[in-house]
Amino acid sequence: MEQKVILHCDLNNFYASVECLKNPEYKDKPLAVSGNPKKRTGIIAAKSTLAKKMGVKTGQAIWEAKQLCPNLICIPPDFETYGQISQKVHEIYLKYTDQVEPFGIDECWLDVSKSLKLFGNGYEISNLIKEDVKAKTGLTISVGVSFSKMFAKLGSKLAGNDEINIITRADFKEKVWPLPVEKLIFVGKKRLIQFKKMNILTIGDLANIDKNVMLKKFGVNGIYLTQIASGTEPDEVANYDNRKQIKSVGNGTTSIVDISSFLQAKQLIFYLCDMIAKRLREKGFMALTLHLTIKDNQFNHYGKSHTFSTPTNCASTFSKYAENLFNCLWDFKTNPNLIRAIRISASNLISQNKFSFQENLFNLEINNSKFDKKEKVIDTIKNKYGQNKIKRALLLNAHHINCEITDDFFEIEE
Repeated sequence: MEQKVILHCDLNNFYASVECLKNPEYKDKPLAVSGNPKKRTGIIAAKSTLAKKMGVKTGQAIWEAKQLCPNLICIPPDFETYGQISQKVHEIYLKYTDQVEPFGIDECWLDVSKSLKLFGNGYEISNLIKEDVKAKTGLTISVGVSFSKMFAKLGSKLAGNDEINIITRADFKEKVWPLPVEKLIFVGKKRLIQFKKMNILTIGDLANIDKNVMLKKFGVNGIYLTQIASGTEPDEVANYDNRKQIKSVGNGTTSIVDISSFLQAKQLIFYLCDMIAKRLREKGFMALTLHLTIKDNQFNHYGKSHTFSTPTNCASTFSKYAENLFNCLWDFKTNPNLIRAIRISASNLISQNKFSFQENLFNLEINNSKFDKKEKVIDTIKNKYGQNKIKRALLLNAHHINCEITDDFFEIEE
C-alpha cells in the first residue's frame, strides 16, 4: 500500500502580509485588514503578527482592537490583488503535484506521494515549496506534513510562521492525542460544548470513544470525527482541475444608516442584484433560485427563496423577484424595527454554455434576451472605467448604500 505524504500549506497572515508588500512602510507596524468603521463594517478580517502580539483577534470590532492596540493601522481589503497572488501561489504548488486542493484563498492541500522520487521526502519538498513561494511572492507559509489531510492541516496550524511541522504514523498518538479536541477542524463551539458533556476533552478521547456512542449521538458525522482524530479519515486530495464548482453567488451589505422605507430597501436590493448578475455573467452561469435575507436593527434574521421557471442572470429579473420576497417578509407600517442589512444570493447554477432555450413571448417571469445586450454593455463600461462610472437612475440618490460589500469569497482569516 502506497504511503501517503500530504502537505497542508497555509499562507501566513495572508491579507495583512500582502498589504505590507504593497506598502512597505507598514512592515514594522501593527496592521489589520478590516471594514470601514464609519460604514458600520468595522470588523477585523486579518491582522499582522505585530497586531496579533498586541492581542488583536480576527472577527473583533475595530474599536475593541484599538483598545488593545491604539496605534493599529486599519486598511480596507483588496480582494482583486489577493486573488491574483493566491493564483500565483497555486501555480507554484502545481510544479510539484497536480493534486492541489484549495481550502479558502490562502490554504491548500497537496498530495506529493507520487513526487517523492523527483523532489525528495515530505520535509524536503515542503522546504522547496516554502522557499519557492518566498522567492516569487515575498510571502511565507506554514506547512504541515502528514499521512492524512486533517493531520496535515493540524500540523500547519501548530507550526510557526515560515516553519514545517511533521506528524507521522509513528508519533501522531504522542503529538496529537494529548491536544485539546477543539484543535481539530470541524470541532466548533457548539460541538465542543457537546463533547465536554461527554467528557471528550482531548483528540485522544475522541479517537478512542465507542463508535456506537458517536453514531447514536451524531450520526455518520460522529464516526467521521473519530476517523479524523485517529488519522483514518478516507478523504483524498482532489486534483486541481477537479476542484469544487461554485454552488452559489451572493452579496450582502450593512446599510450606512438603518433602512426605514421601501425605496431605500429597493435601491439596496437592486444594487446587490446588479452585482450578483454581473458576477454570474463573468463566470458563465445562470441561476434558478434566488434567496433574500434581512437582518433588522435588533439582529433578527428573516429569509425567503424563489425558484424561477427558467434560469437567468438578469439583474432586472433578480431585482423584481427579490422585491417580492422582501414584501413577503417585511412591512414598514407594522414592523417597529428598522433594517440593518440585506443579503441576496443566487443558487442552483447552470452553465450558460450548456443551457439553451427558445424565448417564450408569454413568459412574463423571465425575459433574458430583452436585457441581455444592455447589461453586457454596462458590464463592459464598468470593467473598463470602474464600477461607479455608470449608474442606474434608481441608485443616483442612494447614499445609504455601503459599497464595501461582502461576498461569497470573503473570509475571516484564522
